[in-house]
Amino acid sequence: MNDVVIHHRGNIDLELDAALLFYRSKAGDIYATQHTARVVDDRPVLLPGTPMTLEGLADFVELAARRTSYRGFVHDRVVYLAPNTLAWWLPAGTRRVWFKTTSKLADRSGECNHPPLLFIVNRRSWSVFALRHNERPGAGSRLYQAPYFNVWDDGRICVGNADTPKTISSDSIKPYEDAFFRSRFTHANTPRLIRRRGGAVRLWLDLLEGAEFPLHQLIDTKRTLADVINNLTDKD
Repeated sequence: MNDVVIHHRGNIDLELDAALLFYRSKAGDIYATQHTARVVDDRPVLLPGTPMTLEGLADFVELAARRTSYRGFVHDRVVYLAPNTLAWWLPAGTRRVWFKTTSKLADRSGECNHPPLLFIVNRRSWSVFALRHNERPGAGSRLYQAPYFNVWDDGRICVGNADTPKTISSDSIKPYEDAFFRSRFTHANTPRLIRRRGGAVRLWLDLLEGAEFPLHQLIDTKRTLADVINNLTDKD
């Protein structure tokens, strides 16, 4: 058995106390037992275990959550929150954008109108979708292609050298939004970002001239908020 090294701020004495053993069936069912643990002749020994109750498991999860999960007041725009996963919506509004492209957009920048958006972050990816209605989305809300450069058709954002938060919590909402809008949009990651003659380039040229955002031209992803969240959490 390899040695286990535990790092802790400050001086603290730790003694082996207990262990949890998890058993999994081929069907995916999980059974857990809790064992008292002792050190005998400098070797760890597990004593006979007892089935772990739901109450005991809840206590364990609560203790772990104090270190691994967000605790605090939930941001009023959050629509889904779980360990290492956060989704929130951003109402339609005016934001400044910057471009650095080889198209007619060149290196233009300016204030323009944006559609309502939905952002999702987890440990592996950072995604954005557009919404057709300027209201808080629910589980069944349809998601639309976010018509931005540097965004894939599945919603994933090409991070590039953007400075994103190191943790996922309600406190990271503004930093993520700032990182997205303050980046330089350089190229389309998918052939079709909007149902509009002239495509995304024409769209953003018009928006930079003060046009209203054409919500009716958004491309339907054929997925709901619940579809995307379930797909992400199934991979965790």
